[in-house]
Amino acid sequence: MNELDAIQASLASFTQRLDDVAADRFNEMRKCSFFDPIPSEWLKPIAQLADIKTFATGTSITREGEVISAFYVILFGKASVHVHNNLVGTILSGECIGEGTFFANENISRSATVIAEGEVIVAEIKKSDIHNFDGDTKTYMDKALLTALFKKLQGANRKIEELLR
Repeated sequence: MNELDAIQASLASFTQRLDDVAADRFNEMRKCSFFDPIPSEWLKPIAQLADIKTFATGTSITREGEVISAFYVILFGKASVHVHNNLVGTILSGECIGEGTFFANENISRSATVIAEGEVIVAEIKKSDIHNFDGDTKTYMDKALLTALFKKLQGANRKIEELLR
């Protein structure tokens, strides 16, 4: 298989994956580990509000310093995280970007630039739509976010331990 054939096969695979996500956003979100703490009956209104977005290799999903207007969950692919142009981490399928928007009443800015490493599909929830969550939906979304934040904190603690060794 030459390089062009490999690229075409990869593009066909990604296109099929995108079609699957677009055809049934709820089930694709249900498969995503970020949404595990949310029962299906409360995930449905979240899925209805979410937009499915795609990012090509090398495209910025977020930019450091911009005001956070949306929250993202990676459904497919991975992205690199850069602070002051330094690579500081990777975000994988099932992880989130911009979770601070759920907890801040004021406008806050992004602390990192996140760049697609390969094709990436995300569920985007706009900050303006968060107020549409009812009590139970908001409670379960908070649980998913807190779980994600706890995992990020554990990862940061591991990195600190490695640096101290």
